[in-house]
Amino acid sequence: MAFMLINRLTATTGRRDEVVRNLIDAGKRFDDNAACLLYLVAESTDADDAIWVIDLWTSETDHAAALQDPELQPSIAATTPLLTGMPQQIRVNARGGKGVPDG
Repeated sequence: MAFMLINRLTATTGRRDEVVRNLIDAGKRFDDNAACLLYLVAESTDADDAIWVIDLWTSETDHAAALQDPELQPSIAATTPLLTGMPQQIRVNARGGKGVPDG
């Protein structure tokens, strides 16, 4: 079964645009990674500082390996101080739909 996370991040006041840019740029590292089935960055419409990131990977192991990429570490280091705390991660099971692998 695929591995999926819905992440809620909260930017410090006035820094959401910068966090969104950082997340989108960091996500470009996954473009050529066949294990990354979906990486989506979205801004909340009801909370000025809230950001949602949805990840869908072939496996939890592949997701963890991608996060260890040394080229990704500067993006993580630059973005973390712009957040009010650690992201809230919600693990969900992708059961079907466009982009969801069978099984």
